Amino acid sequence: MLKLQKSVFVIKKLCIAAALLFSVITAPAQISAEPLPFKDTNGHWAQTYISWAIEEHLAQGYDDGSFQPNRLINEAEFLAMLLRAYGLVPVSSADSGVWYKPYYDYANNLGWPLTFINDSGTFRRGQAALLLASAANGKAFTEQSAIQWLLDEHISNGRTSATVNGFIPTGKLTRAEALTFFYKLKEHTKALSAAKISSQPGTTLGGIALNDSAQKLQLTLGKPSRIDASENGFTWYIYNSSYTNFMMFGVADAKVTALFSNASSSWRSSTGIKIGQTIAAAKQLTGTVSSAEANDDYYAFTSGNERNTLFIDRHDGNKIIGILKMTQTGSKSGTPAYSNKLQTAYEQQVFDLANAERAGRGIAELQWDMLAAAAARTHSNDMQIRSYFAHMNPDGLSPFDRMKNEGIKYKSAAENIAAGYINSIYAHYGWMNSDTGHRETLLDGRLTRLGTGIAFGGSYNVYYTQNFYTP
Repeated sequence: MLKLQKSVFVIKKLCIAAALLFSVITAPAQISAEPLPFKDTNGHWAQTYISWAIEEHLAQGYDDGSFQPNRLINEAEFLAMLLRAYGLVPVSSADSGVWYKPYYDYANNLGWPLTFINDSGTFRRGQAALLLASAANGKAFTEQSAIQWLLDEHISNGRTSATVNGFIPTGKLTRAEALTFFYKLKEHTKALSAAKISSQPGTTLGGIALNDSAQKLQLTLGKPSRIDASENGFTWYIYNSSYTNFMMFGVADAKVTALFSNASSSWRSSTGIKIGQTIAAAKQLTGTVSSAEANDDYYAFTSGNERNTLFIDRHDGNKIIGILKMTQTGSKSGTPAYSNKLQTAYEQQVFDLANAERAGRGIAELQWDMLAAAAARTHSNDMQIRSYFAHMNPDGLSPFDRMKNEGIKYKSAAENIAAGYINSIYAHYGWMNSDTGHRETLLDGRLTRLGTGIAFGGSYNVYYTQNFYTP
């Protein structure tokens, strides 16, 4: 049942490690076997290459008098050494902020194969080979073909034998091995390729694709404005510093498992499906799909290993106004683990979604209001506890009474409520597709403040309240 009272509306829904210090070098100098001033390098198999690196100020030792040639390095350290060895990124450019960002920016711009994962001990010899071959040749390699190129060009003789398997692709890379690679690569290749490596692009949001690493996400977009819980078990990284480019990224096990945004400029589609397109046109581009679901507010389908949900605007020609993409793992959920953290997350997301919707339509953003939020949460809790769904509570108090009781003085005010939606995104698009005023409230430029409140439990599981007003 839908209900309208004054300007109050209702909808009901069932239901990296520290940087090594390097300086620019130009070409390999003659290497010397003279003893090094380190307690752990004399007699080491890579002593001559370490000596070269020290003489060229490519690497240095540690305060305890050691060089630690067998210490494992990560991708950022390897990439920094490679680029500095060829004089491509000045040392000074990495002096502030995230020290390795200039190196990643350079390599990513050329399409070099990067993982953006920099946990200690995670960088493999096979990954090093792939990066070296790609950078030297300016073209795409598989890991196996990259290793074979290093062997064929005598840049490497492998770890146990001069074969792909003998290269030990899964082995972790040490400092000594990395310096040896760089010396021999510079003997072979005087300059790295400046050619951009083309790849088959997937759909990205803000340059981030499903299954990218969380480290790549933060290196590309910076730290999120907020990290929220989700009902699916992953965490949402929220980017809301600009509501015209509002983005949410689901992250689990250090991988991106979900993408959501209503910002057309932030999406890059590999299929042609995009914000502003009619759902009929989008269906022509989906190809073979499974588990398709047509709803008043969205069209969802599975393609490959991804679950796609296209949120539509029934009031504007069934155009797409929001896209949610999830991995199959990310989209699977059992009974949601309702918690205080999830309650707060839903409340903040309902607020963000309202402002993102308004920003995309050129409508002034709403200000967060604690008093309105208190009134909204009180009403959601009351509906859950006393098992009703209405603006007027069993005591006869209206939304306006409840706002006044919180000390709010207003010129105009309105309330939206919803129940039964699995999360804030679905609730938002339920309001946007309402025929009874919720959409008008969300998009009313005369309303300037908003507070939201969520409650879990009761017959609908989740209750949502938005209280708007203008002082």
